Amino acid sequence: MFKKLFRKKDLPELYDENELDAVSAHISSRFGEYENVLHEIVSPDIHVDICIVDPTPERDHYTLVTLGMGAHRMNVPKELRKQKFDRAELLITLPPDWNLKSEEEKWYWPIRWLKILARLPIEHDTWLGYGHTVPNDGPFAENTGLCCILVTAPYLFGPEAAGCILPDGDEINFYQMVPIYEDEMNFKLENDAESLEDMFPEDFSMVVDIARSSVIRNK
Repeated sequence: MFKKLFRKKDLPELYDENELDAVSAHISSRFGEYENVLHEIVSPDIHVDICIVDPTPERDHYTLVTLGMGAHRMNVPKELRKQKFDRAELLITLPPDWNLKSEEEKWYWPIRWLKILARLPIEHDTWLGYGHTVPNDGPFAENTGLCCILVTAPYLFGPEAAGCILPDGDEINFYQMVPIYEDEMNFKLENDAESLEDMFPEDFSMVVDIARSSVIRNK
């Protein structure tokens, strides 16, 4: 009786040991060594931990990387399935003075959105990849007008950071979350992600700047 009630599909999707070792090693080698991890307590579908890479003299910012999203295979369009876009992890870069210990929304929203987007493909039976944008219902916090997420490549870390090859030859894609304004998202929807990124100035920082100006309003 108990076996019938305890079904495999009720368990969260997890990396196997070899996959976990490979993804963890990729994070350490491409994004930075990490000692601190925000461990998820309740995991109904996937287990999403967040690895925290501290600022260094070479990279003066925090890097937060999900670990666990890629255990789920996303529902990628049929015409793209051969390109191995169905598994992914996410990251975001934050200024060195960001208060990661606070649960105030003005500090916590990047962590919240890593978790939201990690589960979005499961909850909506869809996928996330380069160029996708996801709006929030208003600004992320009271101290910023940023209100949408652009999913893009982890340019700060070089091209080899974008993909982790697993022992069986499968691949985990790594994407960076970049907070943007509503007018920037609308421009991307009317054009494409590359056109929006072309609007970014040469000194545009992939590190979150809650006070930056919109590249559309300032064009």
